[in-house]
Amino acid sequence: MTTSEALQKLQRYCAYQERSPFNVERKLQQIGLPRDRHEEVIAQLMEDSFLDEYRFTEAYTRGKLNQKQWAPRRIRMGLQEHKIPRVTIDRVLGQVDQHIVDTNALYLVERWFESKSKEKLTAALQRRGYDFELIAATYNAVMSQRG
Repeated sequence: MTTSEALQKLQRYCAYQERSPFNVERKLQQIGLPRDRHEEVIAQLMEDSFLDEYRFTEAYTRGKLNQKQWAPRRIRMGLQEHKIPRVTIDRVLGQVDQHIVDTNALYLVERWFESKSKEKLTAALQRRGYDFELIAATYNAVMSQRG
């Protein structure tokens, strides 16, 4: 595969949804482009605004926060798996409103309150990145509300 063919293929790949440079690197390996041309393709994608690490980080954070109700700690781990620099992660997660995190925790506790034991509910929320103090406070609030 030539560099221009790979570039066209990856432009479509990146246009579909935001991708991290790590995703693009894996895709380049899958399509069989020689390693010495990876940097050239990635640089061209960044120059043409098909690939933007900060934009990916914002989209990933927004999606996981709003769709999967993940807490910032879990989002941070996911972004680290994508090899996003710590500075970028800190900047984007610093913009997350704590009220949204609290609202998401309340939503999850209310949703699972009847169907899960306290231990299972706590474990499920900890897997999503919530700290124990927030889980306990939210659980107690729902418990007192429901009587």
